[in-house]
Amino acid sequence: MTVYFESTDDSMAMSWMTPDQTAGKVLPYLFSQCESINCRSVAPMQDSPAARTTYSARVLAKSDFVVKMSANETFVGTYNETHNESRFHNQIPIPCYLIAIAVGDIEYRSLGYRVGVITEPSMMDGVAWELSSLETLLDSTEAYLTEYIWGNYTVLILPPSFPFGGMENPLLTFASPTIIVGDKSQVYVATHEIAHSWTGNEVTCQDWESFWLNEGFTVFNERKVSGILHGADFAQTEALLGNASLWGDMSNYGLDNTYSSIHPVLKGDNPDNAFSEVPYEKGFQFLHYIESVIGEDAMQEFLQHYILEHSLTSINVATARATWERW
Repeated sequence: MTVYFESTDDSMAMSWMTPDQTAGKVLPYLFSQCESINCRSVAPMQDSPAARTTYSARVLAKSDFVVKMSANETFVGTYNETHNESRFHNQIPIPCYLIAIAVGDIEYRSLGYRVGVITEPSMMDGVAWELSSLETLLDSTEAYLTEYIWGNYTVLILPPSFPFGGMENPLLTFASPTIIVGDKSQVYVATHEIAHSWTGNEVTCQDWESFWLNEGFTVFNERKVSGILHGADFAQTEALLGNASLWGDMSNYGLDNTYSSIHPVLKGDNPDNAFSEVPYEKGFQFLHYIESVIGEDAMQEFLQHYILEHSLTSINVATARATWERW
């Protein structure tokens, strides 16, 4: 069966930048943001993290533009006198909020045997220097958790007007240029997005009320790797700053508001309205407490068991709890 579907320029998932909004000011720029429920505005998808899918894409763009997606690039060539054709395939089933595309004046540079960066040519030297430790971050996270299943890891640093901190699209992590500060002090953002390769992308929350399974686990893993690489004081400082942000968000919602809890009750509300530091930092604190009871070695063993048992599935809090109780 073939489904024909047409979107519009007003798609919630797509952002269109003018040349003046980019760093190089050469070409317009397109990027997507499908999380949490915006993929439905570009494709006829079951727009829920419970549903996973492989995908292929064929993209035509004017010859001056480079196209990248959260999938393996299988072909790039001339389509006609004015346009190029790019093809992509992701053979690993993912929730549709991880489908991503970026089109613009961008280029790729390898930083190791399986890591690299993509950005505008005018930003490339600074980006490559700032993220030169990317391979170490990936190797260290893999050593703490389980085998990295996605093949290559690439960070795309977007133009200055990109309004998000980062987005963990597999094979094409989006990151804000605000992490490129000249002293590598913001590279922990890349550690967070790398950790999502396991908790979020490989093991995914089944619904947005279980979002802390993505973010709390990822913050915990991020800080474990940061502690391994930079010392316990570095990770504890991250946690202290995160707790301050958590309290601010809880105060804004109201301490009795369900959105201040680790398990918000959405009741049909747009999940974006519950987006805050709560699932990140409360999730982290809960897992940190568990580690304080069972010890670091046992916690690492549990995390590895949790990932391997639920690899490439979407689970809810009840399943996560049952995993803990069986283990």
